[in-house]
Amino acid sequence: MSARRFYALPIVMSFFVTSCGYFNADPKQAAEQAWLAKEQQLAAVVQQIRDQGLDTVLAKAEAGSVGACVASKLSADPVGNLISVEGALAESAKVAQLLADLEQLLQQDFSFEQLASTLEKGANAAAYAKTLLEQQGLEQALLTLKQMVQASSSMAQQDLGAHLQQLLQSCQPSTAPEASKPA
Repeated sequence: MSARRFYALPIVMSFFVTSCGYFNADPKQAAEQAWLAKEQQLAAVVQQIRDQGLDTVLAKAEAGSVGACVASKLSADPVGNLISVEGALAESAKVAQLLADLEQLLQQDFSFEQLASTLEKGANAAAYAKTLLEQQGLEQALLTLKQMVQASSSMAQQDLGAHLQQLLQSCQPSTAPEASKPA
């Protein structure tokens, strides 16, 4: 085997492996996608919410549909807006700690060191903060965060992902007779 052919195979293989996302995929996003793959109707609604926004889906969803059920439950939930962040359904951070980290990030000028520290804690607060800021701006994001903190005391020690999954699953047609129509 020539040296040229010997080196070509590993280079081609590494290109395919990295281009398929094996090395740079976010584990939370991958876990979320695996969960959503089993829940097709919910996956479609979650994607619709992420593309169009929770308020838009709530306004446009057909009454009695899975989409209407999911949108209304998320809209009424103190941390329901966080569904717009990819990976939220697999977030293992406790709600109280995640909200505290978010509040800290949004209330001060944050540096790369603080951002790295927050990411190391296991709560991907930077992604949530970025999403809130993009959707609402700084002042509204801080107001939304304060409302989340005040309203979420009953679920403070629950994992965010487990909480959001529970909300979504309550809208499945098999468990929610009123949501028998597809999204």
